[in-house]
Amino acid sequence: MCETKLQIVVLAGGSGTRFWPVSRRERPKQLLEINGKTLLASTFERVRRLGPPSNWWMVVGDDHAERCRATVPEVPVSHVLVEPARRNTASAIALAAVHIAESDPDAVMAVFPADHMVRDTKRLCDALERAARRAKDGAIVTLGITPTHPETGYGYIQRRGSANEVGGYGVARFVEKPDRQGAEALLSGQDVYWNAGIFVMRVDVFCHALAEHQPEIDAAMAKIVKSIGSNYEATLAACYEELPKISVDHGIMEFANNVEVVPVDCGWSDIGTWTAFAELFGVDDAGNRSQGRAVLLDSRDCIVHVGDGHAVATLGVRGLVVVHTKDATLVVSADRVQEVGKIVDALKERQWSEYL
Repeated sequence: MCETKLQIVVLAGGSGTRFWPVSRRERPKQLLEINGKTLLASTFERVRRLGPPSNWWMVVGDDHAERCRATVPEVPVSHVLVEPARRNTASAIALAAVHIAESDPDAVMAVFPADHMVRDTKRLCDALERAARRAKDGAIVTLGITPTHPETGYGYIQRRGSANEVGGYGVARFVEKPDRQGAEALLSGQDVYWNAGIFVMRVDVFCHALAEHQPEIDAAMAKIVKSIGSNYEATLAACYEELPKISVDHGIMEFANNVEVVPVDCGWSDIGTWTAFAELFGVDDAGNRSQGRAVLLDSRDCIVHVGDGHAVATLGVRGLVVVHTKDATLVVSADRVQEVGKIVDALKERQWSEYL
């Protein structure tokens, strides 16, 4: 068991546009069911040993707050923090931090995206416990996933120095999603990890870093927390209108000098694209992966996902991703699945809201 009970913060405000057409405005990726549970519910469940439900927090968008609440009813109502607008992860984490600080400013919080998968929960939790030991001493710790291939869809973390007492390292730099050549070059150094967006840190340490590196967000959060119990909703909305859209990586982690990385190999996937999701499917001798009623003839390295009541067949094709739902079909080259979000943008431009 974890010596320090962590405050568990799950960021559930994303839209999962790269997972279209299954991920939609009314049913974003974190609310999709895999193996009988939503990704959101699974995120809380896998870290239950690190903190009881009374320590669980969820940051959600106002467009699907009720569905998220219903998915994980164990989260206390007062711990469901609704953002009136999407402002990326720096503000989302800050909103949770200032609320937690109201009752326990020295608490150690662990922050997770809501829509990832982990095959080895024990390894993940063991790494988080080691990270918490460093966080108690003032470090901001991120988990680094041991890479298995030169992935262009993930950011990277490059370590520096020697291992500390928990097997972690200082962080030399955060690297943006590279191209194929850049990813191969990074892996050749054997000192990089995939950036999973998982952080462990004391609330007061994070708030200090926020004030130093993102004073605009810090000032807004001070106003928001001061309004709790009075005109909170109006203050929250007004402050969020002015907040910058910036990730915690770009806004804080790249500048802070106390950031460390704890490596872990836990079968992690962000399921951010159809190729990542297809790793859950079986694979045939031709490298094809399919789910549902699919017939693939003389086809290689294809991914096919078919909704109920339909069948999809391919013949003589290679490297295609085909996703069929009741009202939309996606056909994309497997090497361009990272760009599926562009299709969502195109649908918005055409004002085809029924497909978003």
